[in-house]
Amino acid sequence: MKGFFNIEQTQTKGGETKGNSCASCGLYRFALTPKMEPYGGFKKGIMVIGEAPGEDEDRRGRPWQGKMGRVLQRKYKQLGLDLFEDCVSLNAVNCHPTDKKGANRGPTDQEIACCRPKVMRIIEQYQPEIIILHGGVPTTSLIGHKWRGDFGGIMKWRGWTIPDREYNAWVCPTFHPSFIERQEGASEAEVIWARDLEQAFSRQGVPFPNRGEPEACVEVSNDIEGVLMKLLDHPYMTAFDIETTGLKPYNTDAHKIVTISFCQSPDKAYAIPFPTEKKHLRILKTLLKSPGVPKIAANMKYEDNWLQVLYGIKVYPWLFDTMQAAHILNNHPGITSLKFQSYVRFGVLGYDGEVSPYLKSGNSHGVNRITELVENEEWFQKLLLYNGVDSLMTYRLAISQMRELNLL
Repeated sequence: MKGFFNIEQTQTKGGETKGNSCASCGLYRFALTPKMEPYGGFKKGIMVIGEAPGEDEDRRGRPWQGKMGRVLQRKYKQLGLDLFEDCVSLNAVNCHPTDKKGANRGPTDQEIACCRPKVMRIIEQYQPEIIILHGGVPTTSLIGHKWRGDFGGIMKWRGWTIPDREYNAWVCPTFHPSFIERQEGASEAEVIWARDLEQAFSRQGVPFPNRGEPEACVEVSNDIEGVLMKLLDHPYMTAFDIETTGLKPYNTDAHKIVTISFCQSPDKAYAIPFPTEKKHLRILKTLLKSPGVPKIAANMKYEDNWLQVLYGIKVYPWLFDTMQAAHILNNHPGITSLKFQSYVRFGVLGYDGEVSPYLKSGNSHGVNRITELVENEEWFQKLLLYNGVDSLMTYRLAISQMRELNLL
């Protein structure tokens, strides 16, 4: 079907694209230390990535040699680490960026993209256990190229210890020391910064979580009755998710639910076409209204609204909403979605790559292109698989959040 491409098809490793190279960047031509190499003893397996060399770094040929480097060295020492002995340091852009007058400036997006392949090679060479990203530039370099939607700034990403499966390392964004220095007095930012770093350092020795590919945990089935009865026979808290033809169900002539998925354990989810036969709808209604099956969703209002408007099913009882919990645990904007939480908590990213373009509304009636997937059996199976992974990740996320909230 036209228009389907996954992450691997749309970008090369590390987000490198044609035309992004040292030659097209050109910063090296004006640097005293062009293409600066990483520096440090790396005794504790920690990689520290800054933004770009400043004037002092360019002159001395090593990262973190100026005022901001001294600030960072002091902070690491306070937390029990030697920046240059225990870590290896580099920058997201490894040549000194200057303006036409020779003054320091921040790197451009193109310069970040051009230097990304080198950063990726260094990560592959060192294979760090922990990667600390100081500032928005390195965060953009390592995460931005593979993130769909609004990337946001460092305030969205700081504080997370991300088990990134591409780098096989804990990726930990936090503030650049220059941001801390700009704050007045004993700032709240410095307290947050120290907490971020403590949390990052605490990942040392923590087993890297990897349950394998989440798609392998999903059973796609056309046996609607068999799946529903299996769930009824095993009453336990259940995450579920639906795929629909739009965002709001009120245009009942145009809209419908096309798939539904369920998950009752962290390693098994089921995805089925949404029932159309009366017998199957009755079983579904029994399941969704069963007091013995508490329900979990990522934004429960969505599922509740669609099922009630189109089928008169009032879901009961609701147990947990991962979107609301995400907001309670961290009130920063842009962090409550299932896709964001799946990445920062579990390192799972991009499973929506093929179907994502078809889930967005493309007209004034709020109808998306999901029917194009339904009409093609191969791609309908892909939609079901995607739907199943949504339920699986919702369940895993709910368990993680419940533990954090001391509810389990």
